[in-house]
Amino acid sequence: MKYKALILALFCTAAQAEFHDGNKLLSMLKDSGYFNPGYAMGYIIGVTDMGLGIVHCAPTNVTAGQLNDMVKNYLTNMPAERHLTGDILINRVLKATWPCAKRGTSL
Repeated sequence: MKYKALILALFCTAAQAEFHDGNKLLSMLKDSGYFNPGYAMGYIIGVTDMGLGIVHCAPTNVTAGQLNDMVKNYLTNMPAERHLTGDILINRVLKATWPCAKRGTSL
């Protein structure tokens, strides 16, 4: 019976998403291990996928490594903005590089 209560308690806890700021994201990108850089790259890819066609219009042949390098360079060169959340910073990089055409205009 104790185990059922424990399992129920685990399932009933509130889920909380962790949002990273630019300082944390850059730290993860510069880490010499495998987990943190991989996690950061996955985060960058997720934000990229969510904003595609809405915030930015990145080409279909852009690579994960290319995105990773772009974000890392931006965070390195813009320390005054690192307090912002990672998603905002990633979208800034992508929008500045690959803005979408305004609606109603031809490419």
